[in-house]
Amino acid sequence: MRFSLILPAWKGKYLRDAIKAILAQTYTDFELVVVDDCSPEDLKTIVTSFGDKRISYYRNEKNIGGNDLVAQWNHCLQYAKGDYVILATDDDLYEPEFLEEISKLIDKYPEVDLLRCRIMQIEDSGKILGMDGYFKEHMSFAEFVYYKRQGMKSGIPQYVFKRVALIDAGGFVNFPHAWASDDATAILMAKNGVGFYNKCLVKFRISSGINITSDQRLMPSKTKAMLMYYQWLKGQLSTIKAVDEYTDYLYRNTVGTLSVSAKQMIMNQVGPTPFLLKMRCFSIIIKGKEFTLRDKLSIILRSL
Repeated sequence: MRFSLILPAWKGKYLRDAIKAILAQTYTDFELVVVDDCSPEDLKTIVTSFGDKRISYYRNEKNIGGNDLVAQWNHCLQYAKGDYVILATDDDLYEPEFLEEISKLIDKYPEVDLLRCRIMQIEDSGKILGMDGYFKEHMSFAEFVYYKRQGMKSGIPQYVFKRVALIDAGGFVNFPHAWASDDATAILMAKNGVGFYNKCLVKFRISSGINITSDQRLMPSKTKAMLMYYQWLKGQLSTIKAVDEYTDYLYRNTVGTLSVSAKQMIMNQVGPTPFLLKMRCFSIIIKGKEFTLRDKLSIILRSL
């Protein structure tokens, strides 16, 4: 079997549409593994109503994702049997040719552990909020990290991972509330290059209720996650070797701007936070070892 789509399910609102889009794929050598994270809704009825033998359904005895979303992702990974795995979601949509086009990329670049298409960000109504740019069909690790930090859209359902390589790497990278875990996992899996399909084949819903982006109550944990991601990313980028002028440019414009962009990201997130939560965020920043004292004070003053 070439593909396993693993779908951690919690909400029923868009689940039927999400499953329908997956089953409509023109490439049919896949399985869909739905893992009900002990939802209070009757998700089993929705899943079994399709009567498709490619679907398997599991229900967690206890909720995992509420405490550790990435732990739920990695829990779902154990059920996958395909050569390549896709972390689908219960509210996003795939175009019918998604798997077919990715399969062609796999045949063309069998050495890569990561493949991706362009992504379109939508709101609940389906209105387009954002769209990926165009990128090279095949990217080196240095190129991928450079483009990732130059505006490539974040998300998880547009990525296709070589299953064994993902498992050998320890699974999805775990940061609090999955903040930056999508980007980190993609970067981790890009060491052997990336295959990229330049058409928007995934519609990524970013405003379906309260989420990590909009829930300010999570800001202290998100601040910790941003610091962890920054430290983790420095370690990953240290493996880039500037062997020629082109790679040297990519390196300088990725590593050289990393500290500034990390501080800016933290300020953008912490700045609008209510005062008491903001103080907790400042405490985490001060106690951390990621920045110099001068940088810490700069972040705090600019976030007030």
